[in-house]
Amino acid sequence: NEEGEDMFTVCIAELIQESKEYQTLLGTLDSSGRKTKGAIDRFNVNHSQIISTVAEASEKRGCWEEAVTLYELAYNYDKVLEILNEELSRKLMPNDKAHEHVNEIAINVEPRTTNANTILRKQFLLLLDLYKFHKLYHSGNDKLEEALNVISRLQIIPLQQETINHRVQAFKSFSDELRRCIPDILIMVMSILNKLYKNASKSGSSLYGAQNKQAQKIRDQARVVMRFAGMLPYSMPGDTHAQLSMLDAPMRY
Repeated sequence: NEEGEDMFTVCIAELIQESKEYQTLLGTLDSSGRKTKGAIDRFNVNHSQIISTVAEASEKRGCWEEAVTLYELAYNYDKVLEILNEELSRKLMPNDKAHEHVNEIAINVEPRTTNANTILRKQFLLLLDLYKFHKLYHSGNDKLEEALNVISRLQIIPLQQETINHRVQAFKSFSDELRRCIPDILIMVMSILNKLYKNASKSGSSLYGAQNKQAQKIRDQARVVMRFAGMLPYSMPGDTHAQLSMLDAPMRY
């Protein structure tokens, strides 16, 4: 054609897009990541180019799941992670089927992404850990401390005074996908501290004295989180600070 593309390749790509018979025509990947042959393997064509063309078309249509499957067939794991990072960040908060579905796909793909771009994979693994945090957060009060430990390990939200400035600087290097998640994570962390504080206060004989060191520790952590939220060079949704203040209020005095 006028663009210098082989017309047989172009027509095959269009046929695949129209029929959506991806497995029959392009093949599949087994659990180890090895590709099984499809119908196009009978022809002397650039298989990778055809698959990438179809994948790009699926991505442009917003069919992210199709695009992930197709880019995997082309062994383009940088694009796989690019798409999954976007979807994981968008679906982190709703505790629904879409949240569970994208998480399942990401967990399934993860073992085959070891050779992908280091920065993309680091972000991908961080988002998967945030999904673990989200699951623990919604698993009842007995999992709250475990959820808080996950956040502490990930080192994105400070819980100690001396780490605030470092976390603020680290935030500046976050991708847009990760930054998008921070306001909701802050609210969840403050909600956890709020619940833990109430439990610790009930178990002690004094809210303000040394007899309730755990409650005091939680209050200190809440101060750190609130200060961090105020220092972020990021325009958070309008009600974020209001929600944080409401959760913080019982721990101020």
